[in-house]
Amino acid sequence: MTPLLEASARTRLRTPRRYVPALLVTPAATFLMVFFMVPLSMVAVLTLFDYQPLTRSVSFVGLRNWHRILTSPELRQATVNTLLYAVMTVPVIVGVSLLAALGIHALPRWGALWRTVYFLPTIATMAAMSVVWRWLFYPGAGPVDATIGRLTGATDWLHSTTLALPAIAVIGSWAGIGSSMVMFLAGLTSVPQHLHEAGRLDGAGPWHRFWHITWPALGPSTMFALIIATRDALRVFDQVHVMTDGGPLGSTETLADLQWRYGVSYLDIGSGSIVNTVLLGLVVVTVAAQYLAGGRRLERAGAR
Repeated sequence: MTPLLEASARTRLRTPRRYVPALLVTPAATFLMVFFMVPLSMVAVLTLFDYQPLTRSVSFVGLRNWHRILTSPELRQATVNTLLYAVMTVPVIVGVSLLAALGIHALPRWGALWRTVYFLPTIATMAAMSVVWRWLFYPGAGPVDATIGRLTGATDWLHSTTLALPAIAVIGSWAGIGSSMVMFLAGLTSVPQHLHEAGRLDGAGPWHRFWHITWPALGPSTMFALIIATRDALRVFDQVHVMTDGGPLGSTETLADLQWRYGVSYLDIGSGSIVNTVLLGLVVVTVAAQYLAGGRRLERAGAR
């Protein structure tokens, strides 16, 4: 075979390889388009219409839905409650899960057992667990009132406008520790052990080894755990709907619960779509702010 024919044959064999990346990306891109971009576009369109699913009547209202919802006190209170819930749960989830991961990683044995114990709340159905927690907070006869209530005088948590949201935050923190702990455990396995040995030989104590060796290596895991915990906190719904249904007096109503009330209870699809859009925007802005504030530094620390 002449060199020209050999070069032509090699070209024909290499040509299909150009399409391999596109073929590999196509399933994920199709899934993203069908289950994310299309529903998101439909939600954006529905915000401009007054759609009644029972009568199947549709009328274009433009920005009137937006003006009515954005100026409503319900949306403002739900946004404040959502942010307060995130502030109360995210630091607890990240901090406690880091401590749990460090403790389990240091155990010579029984580590698998404790990983399972901490991860069980993550795989449990949050709605079912909320029923159990509602019994724990039952006024008067519940274990919380019988113990903490007698010591501090704080009773009837779920019917108090000041204690209901912290009670729900306790449940959210309890349920979110397991998944973040797994992220930190995965990060701890990548910490170079020879650096710990070198630090120990140089006389560095446990705190100095953690601060200068372990913590920088956990930068990516910390950022990922922080983003996931924030996202889950901002879209909290199950425990709010089961335990308080947004009460008392709207003190626990979050954006996700308000979205359900408009879209499902009132069948106001346009208003529910607007609340959904506001929630999505809040999640994107909050996560982006976290990444810009400390995410790059944490990722660089983990890459050192």
